[in-house]
Amino acid sequence: MKFTFFCRIAMLFASAALGIVLVAPSVAQDKQALPSADPNLKYTANKHLKQGLDCTACHGDGPKKPVTGSKCLECHESYDAIAKRTQDMEPNPHDNHQTMQDISCTECHKGHHTDVVFCQQCHGDMKLVRNSKK
Repeated sequence: MKFTFFCRIAMLFASAALGIVLVAPSVAQDKQALPSADPNLKYTANKHLKQGLDCTACHGDGPKKPVTGSKCLECHESYDAIAKRTQDMEPNPHDNHQTMQDISCTECHKGHHTDVVFCQQCHGDMKLVRNSKK
C-alpha cells in the first residue's frame, strides 16, 4: 500500500515537472470528460444522444466496450439501406468499389472523435458533397 502511494506521488511530481495534467479515473469516466461532451460537435455519439439514445445503445455493457460495425447494423438495417440513405452524396461513401462488407463502419465513424473519410487513404483529394438535386 505504501509503495502504491509513493508511486502515485512520484508520478504526480514527474508529470508536473513535464507539464502533464493527470486526470483521476473517476473524472475520466465521467460523461463530461468524454471528447463528445460538447453537444455542438458533430461526433457520431452526439448524433445518437440527440436522438435519445444513451451510451448502452452502442456500447452495450459499458462505455469501454468497443463498438463494432455489426452493432451499427442492428439499428441501421443493412449496407444497402445505408447506401440508399446517402444516395444524395457525390460520391456515395456507402456505395463504391470498396464495399461496406470489406470495411467496418468504425473505419469512418469514430464515435467520440471526428469522423474520417476512409476513401481518402487512396483518393486524398476526394470531397464528399451533398447533391440537393437527387
